[in-house]
Amino acid sequence: MTLFDRAGKKIKMTDAGKLLLQHSAHALKGLQQAKASIEELRTEQRGSLRIGIALPELEEPLQEMLAHFHRSFPKISLHICPSFDVTEQLLDNRVDVGITLHSGTDDRLVQLPLRTERYCLIVSVNHVFSNRSSLMLDELRHLPWAMQPECHPGRRLIEKCFRDRGYAFTTVLETNSIPSILNWVREGLAVTLQTESLAAELDRSHFCNVPILHGVSQGQLELIYRSDRYQGEAMKRLVEQIQAVLTERSN
Repeated sequence: MTLFDRAGKKIKMTDAGKLLLQHSAHALKGLQQAKASIEELRTEQRGSLRIGIALPELEEPLQEMLAHFHRSFPKISLHICPSFDVTEQLLDNRVDVGITLHSGTDDRLVQLPLRTERYCLIVSVNHVFSNRSSLMLDELRHLPWAMQPECHPGRRLIEKCFRDRGYAFTTVLETNSIPSILNWVREGLAVTLQTESLAAELDRSHFCNVPILHGVSQGQLELIYRSDRYQGEAMKRLVEQIQAVLTERSN
């Protein structure tokens, strides 16, 4: 079968060539997985595991678990890869396992639900809303916001809620740094919408968190990895421990 057609100085792949390329790519990935599994047996759990985290604020709660994992598998290096496109990185084999908000079902992935992320308003203790037991979304439309960037999955979820109601969402600070966001809130310069799990860790002498009724959606946090990926003992243990930590913290 002809794999390439030449037209003058240009070379174009034929349908047969495209088909061979597609199957060759699958074969090479299978070979890489086989090499990885054999290497794991040969070297007694050496190598590296790359964890993609779409919500950077989750890295801190995982630190104790990651240290425990390292003590169990000292020859495996861990690479934390903050990225808002964890699914894409996973499918491109740039990370081995990912933590993100559910955005749809994909047959190429194993998608393990962790917990529901509910969002609440966080204000300083001196804010006019600090004594409220709950708020409606309509009451938040003119507030100054300190938030993560627009590409953050949680920020996209929140902004969609405002957009669906026809409300503008105006930020005075955008950063991935939770300490920076909280500093602006504490100083009374802005307010923020963050997960209840994050709010539960805050110092009550500086911050108040107020539930939002009938307006702000909730996201399903999930752990994902490729369905065709070989799972060695280290990978299995890492998945189990991430599940234990991020499920337990929701109770």
